[in-house]
Amino acid sequence: MRAQDCLHASDRAQTVVGLYGDPTVSWSIILEARLLSSLDPLSVRERLRAATEAYPHLGAQPRIEPIVAADLPVVRERFAAAPYLRGEPLLRVAICADEPVIVVAAHHGALDGLGLLAVLGIAVDVPISSGAKGIGARTADRSFVASAVRRLGEAVFAPPARIAPAPATDRVGDVFAARHETRTRLGAAAFVAAATRVSERWNTVHGRKATRMVAAVGASCRSGAAPLPEHDSAFFRLRLKRDPSADDVRALLAETNPEPDFPARSSKIARLVTRALAGRLGSTFLVSNLGVVSAGDAVRSIAFYPAASGRSGVAFGVVTVGETSTFTIRARRKDFGTAAAAELVDELVNTVRGEDSRPGSGQPGDVAHQ
Repeated sequence: MRAQDCLHASDRAQTVVGLYGDPTVSWSIILEARLLSSLDPLSVRERLRAATEAYPHLGAQPRIEPIVAADLPVVRERFAAAPYLRGEPLLRVAICADEPVIVVAAHHGALDGLGLLAVLGIAVDVPISSGAKGIGARTADRSFVASAVRRLGEAVFAPPARIAPAPATDRVGDVFAARHETRTRLGAAAFVAAATRVSERWNTVHGRKATRMVAAVGASCRSGAAPLPEHDSAFFRLRLKRDPSADDVRALLAETNPEPDFPARSSKIARLVTRALAGRLGSTFLVSNLGVVSAGDAVRSIAFYPAASGRSGVAFGVVTVGETSTFTIRARRKDFGTAAAAELVDELVNTVRGEDSRPGSGQPGDVAHQ
C-alpha cells in the first residue's frame, strides 16, 4: 500500500471518531480469541496483507507479533493504550506460540465490533457471523450541531452520573477483566439493565449518588450474518430510571433514535472544548454485545473490549460462542485498579444471572449489537 493511502486511512479513521471522540483515549478496540488449534503466523500475515489491499481503509499491513501466553496482559494493555500514529497500521495482531490464542485490535474509526469480528475471521481463515440484526434505516432525529449543543449543556449543568472511582495506581492506560460463563441468552435491553443496576449498587456501596444514569449502547447498522471489515455503526444514549427492567430499557430503545453522525471536520476550538470537558461529557458507561457468534469449529471463546471513555471510562462487553458467554470490563486505570475491575465484572455476571429470572427477560431486544 502506498504511503499516501496509509495517511488517508489514518485521517479517515480519526474523522469517524469525530468531535464526540474523547481525545484523551486511543480509541483502540480489542478481541482476544481462544482457538481450538494453533495458527501459522506466516499464513495469518499473508491473509491480512490481502485484506489491507482489498480494504484500503484498514491502513498499512500490520505486523504479526509472536508472544507467549504470559505476555497477554501486557500486550493487551499496550494494544489498548498506544496511539495509532498517522500512517501507521490501524490493525494490531499478536499470536501466542504456546497456546492457541490470537489478539486483534483496531482503531475504532476503521472498524466497529462486527468489523473486528470480520478481521478475526480473515485471520483464522474461517467464516464468522453474528446473530446481531442491525438497526437498518433508523437515523438520528436531530442535527449534529443541535445534539452537540444539548450535550454541552448537559456536561456543564447536569452531567451523567459517574461510576465511583476505586483505589487505583497512577499508571496510565486501561485495566481489563473477563469471565467465561455458561451460555446466556442476553439481548441489548437486558444487558443495559444489568449494567445499570451494577453501576447503581457500586455507587451506593461507595457513597456516591446513583442518579442520572446514562448508557451508551453500541449498535450496528447492518446485520452480522456476513460482516465485512468496516465501520458501519451508530450508538444510542439512554437516560435510565432507577433500577430499570429489561422491558423498561426495551421500550426506551424502541422510542429513541441513534445519535447523529460526526461531522467531517472539527475546529481547533471544538477539540479544545471536548478535551476540557472530557470528564463530564459522554455517558455513565458503554455496553456492547457482539451477540451469538458462529465460527465453525475454530473458536472456543471471544473476549471483546470496547473503547472506554466518557464520564466513568467504563465499558462492558459480552460475546457468546458455542456454549460460552464471555463478559468483560474495560476501565481507566487511573480510576479503577485490577481488584475493582474484577469486582465489577463479577457483579455484572451475578446481575445478569438475576436478570434471567425477571419477567420479560431473555429476549433479544429491539436493537442489534455493535
